[in-house]
Amino acid sequence: MTFTSQQISFLQRLVAVAPASTRSGPTALFFSEHYSIGAPVGRDVTYSPQHHAMAAKLLQAHQLPVVKLAEGASRAEAAAFGGMSEKHFSAAPRARSVSVRCIGNCTLDGRSLYTPDGTHLVATLEQARALACDEIMVVENFETFRQIMSYRWIRWVGAGTLVVYRGDPESPNEDAAALVRERTEPVRGFYDFDPAGLIMARAIPADRFRGLVLPGRDWLRAAANTPHGRQLYDKQLRAFGAALDDVSDAFIRQNWVFMKSLASAVAQERMLNASD
Repeated sequence: MTFTSQQISFLQRLVAVAPASTRSGPTALFFSEHYSIGAPVGRDVTYSPQHHAMAAKLLQAHQLPVVKLAEGASRAEAAAFGGMSEKHFSAAPRARSVSVRCIGNCTLDGRSLYTPDGTHLVATLEQARALACDEIMVVENFETFRQIMSYRWIRWVGAGTLVVYRGDPESPNEDAAALVRERTEPVRGFYDFDPAGLIMARAIPADRFRGLVLPGRDWLRAAANTPHGRQLYDKQLRAFGAALDDVSDAFIRQNWVFMKSLASAVAQERMLNASD
């Protein structure tokens, strides 16, 4: 028989905590009825030391871990137990990893790293923390992240910039956010020029935030003059407008005032051939 994750966790808790009783839910009643682990008494299922020992033996008999795997366990660690899928209780393959680009002189262990346009590195959070650079740039969209050097109008600051992809469901946002939060370099943000982009910029530590990466205002004014840009702005205004009206950061506030004057937005991808 193959047990579910919930059933495995239930048995592991019986072993680890050795409770005298639990509420008589479906899982407790299942093991009482089919494996004689626990005795139903009213609304509870009661347990003796013998029942706790039986739970451990049942896990072992089904090649399951008696002790709960550590948080963030790899799929290789989970696969060592033949009675469950390697996906049970293990971290997703890309957990604790970030996608980065190295522009200019970025180093790891004293060696320079180079990521040509169209390429990037996927590093563990620990490796990414060890990368040496002069500034960090957080980029919202993956295609822009990969082609960042094609945005000729961008001015690079310092000898080396670590470009960090903000993340998506496959590359968790929280890992990229943790990397930016834990480092010490100044940070710039490159997002869509829309209310959601300004909200994302608020996540950058205020004491290290050095502004938004954007083309010149004349170009933005012309590029924003589209039906799609106005629709995007109107849609996001309802969700983020009040929060942006209360923002205190000068960089974000200045761009919010300008964006409201346009009542429109511009996606990152349209900025590819922008002028300064």
